Amino acid sequence: MGSLQRPTTNDERRTSFRIGRIPVRLDGEIRLVPPRDILYCVADGGRVTLVMAAGQVRGAGRIGPLARQLEPLGFFRSHRAYLVNLEHVRSVIPWTRNAYSLSLEGNKEVPLSKHRLGALRQVLGW
Repeated sequence: MGSLQRPTTNDERRTSFRIGRIPVRLDGEIRLVPPRDILYCVADGGRVTLVMAAGQVRGAGRIGPLARQLEPLGFFRSHRAYLVNLEHVRSVIPWTRNAYSLSLEGNKEVPLSKHRLGALRQVLGW
């Protein structure tokens, strides 16, 4: 006897794929930003700002859900308030024994928490 499969509904089909762009509010409209264009994201006041080479825009949402969405695409939570695109990282800069930052393209720097250094080493294989 074959098993009966329930037909897939339109709602299930709609949620079974992922869009490779991040929605941001800009000038009263929602724009879709490709993740590869994002250098890093920073949370402040419960909102997220996406920083790109061309400028920065306010994202819709919080950093936690955004991190879950972007981590499979090569983003790394370098600090509780920062999410960095590893494609744009040029170097890890040690400032003191317990203080680090990541140097990015475009002469940008983001902090790297000492607690996240081990995870970054594992991700990069260094």
